[in-house]
Amino acid sequence: MITLTSLNNFLSKLLIYDKKFNLSLVDPYMANGLVYHGEEKINKIALAVSASLTVFEMAKKADAQALIVHHAFNFPPNVRYDQLFQNRYSFLVKNNLSLFGYHFLLDSHPQIGHNVSIIKEIGGTIEKPFLHKGNPWGYFGRVNNLPLAKIINGLKNKLSPSMTLYDFGPKNINRVVAISGRGTPLPPDIQYLVDNKVDLFITGENSEWIREIFREVKINYLAGGHYHTERFGILALEKLIKEKLEVETEFIELVNNV
Repeated sequence: MITLTSLNNFLSKLLIYDKKFNLSLVDPYMANGLVYHGEEKINKIALAVSASLTVFEMAKKADAQALIVHHAFNFPPNVRYDQLFQNRYSFLVKNNLSLFGYHFLLDSHPQIGHNVSIIKEIGGTIEKPFLHKGNPWGYFGRVNNLPLAKIINGLKNKLSPSMTLYDFGPKNINRVVAISGRGTPLPPDIQYLVDNKVDLFITGENSEWIREIFREVKINYLAGGHYHTERFGILALEKLIKEKLEVETEFIELVNNV
C-alpha cells in the first residue's frame, strides 16, 4: 500500500524531467499531472491510454484507487454545464477514484516516453528531440542500416491492424523519427525531415495529403494507430512503478484501432 501523496510526488519527480517547461503553454488543453484527488490510501493503480467512462468503470471493477492515463479529458471552455465533463468528473467523485493524466510529458519523456520507447523497440538509439511547433514532442533515432521489412515485422504485433505504410523511401533505414499519436507532420516539417536525412517517419495517424508528399520526398511513412503508438509509454511507466513502488498495477486495455 502507498499513499496518493507519495504517488503524486513520485510521478512529478519522474515525469517533469525539465523544470523549464511551461506546461500550460506547451500543452494548454490536456493534463500533465493530478486531475482529481481521491482516496489517499492506494492498494492498486490502473493505467490506460485514454480516459473515458468505460475505462473508469473498468478501473473501479479492478478495485483500483488511482488511474493514470495519457489522455485525460478537457475541462469545459467556460463556466457552464457540460454533460460529458460532468458525467466523467462525477464518476471520479462518487467513486473516490484519483485520476492522473500525462500528455506532453509522456510523449516527450527522454527515458520512458512513447517515442523513445518506439525507437528502442526497433533496436535504435536516441539522437535528439524532434521539434513539433517548437517543442520536443518526438525523437530522432538511429538504426544501423536496418531493413524496413524487419522494422515492420518487429512492430506489427504492437501496432493497429489498420496501420498504414507508405514505403516510398530507402529499403534500409538509418535515421528514424517517432512522434506518436496525431503526429502527422505539418508542411514546414517536411523540409526539416529532408534536411535531417530521415528515412522513416513513425506516427499514429494519417492524413489525405501525406501519401503524395512522402512519395515526392522519398521518405517512408508508418501510421501505426493513435492508440497503439501511445501504449508504449504507459506500459513503460507501469513497469517502472512496479519496480519502484510497493503497489499492485493493472493495465486497462480498451483497444481502439484508430
